[in-house]
Amino acid sequence: MKLFVMAGTEDGRQLAEALKKRGHDVLVSTLTAYGADLVSEQGLSVRSGAMNAELLTEFLNSNSYTALVDATHPYALRVKEIAQKVCAELSVPYFRWERSALELESHPLIHWVENIPAAAQAAASLGNRLLLTTGSNSLPEWTSQPCLRGKSLFIRVLPTSQVLARCETLGFSPKQIIAAQGPFSEEWDKAMFKQLKIEVVVAKESGKVGGTLEKVQACLTLNIPLILLKRPAVDFSNSQAGQTIAVSSIPEFIKQMEELL
Repeated sequence: MKLFVMAGTEDGRQLAEALKKRGHDVLVSTLTAYGADLVSEQGLSVRSGAMNAELLTEFLNSNSYTALVDATHPYALRVKEIAQKVCAELSVPYFRWERSALELESHPLIHWVENIPAAAQAAASLGNRLLLTTGSNSLPEWTSQPCLRGKSLFIRVLPTSQVLARCETLGFSPKQIIAAQGPFSEEWDKAMFKQLKIEVVVAKESGKVGGTLEKVQACLTLNIPLILLKRPAVDFSNSQAGQTIAVSSIPEFIKQMEELL
């Protein structure tokens, strides 16, 4: 089968590689050139760049794909919506790979929140030196939160020129920016939190892949409050063909997808 796989994360690349090994004709789509380089290193065909509805429609129409496999980041809501809508309009089957969520026991240092304004309020009430590990795209919303004025904000972002330029435009100085490629180990996190005297860490619940559990363990060890943004629910109301295959492993996902096509 000819499959269009939207993926930029580690597990998305693993899924694309597994699909290719199963004999499928796979093209991987990533947002960034860096993501495309990582895909190419695995011997996969790839294209990169932002994908709007018009471009995705043209792409799927001109290449006769059997299905679209959405393995984007759990928080990439806009691209999910576009993919679901276009697939429904074109009657192209849409399958969503959703990485397993973290199963954390209740702990007084772990604070779950629904959105960035709630995260900002919680973080501001718990300390003055705050570390944001929620990505660079959401930084404009963070910097607009009145409750964070007067707080010392540190941000951990990808080390690309585009990301660093965005951070500088928003007023972050070099001493506030930790530019590094994850995922990071618990030891790396602990060393960084201690070096910067971090009082509160903010992260997304990105699942078992991507280093969230390591952040949790580092915070609990150092007695640092952790604000966790809840994962947004996947809504398939705009896509008659769309569905999440609720499995915990890539082989199971592929097996069920192949049975449905």
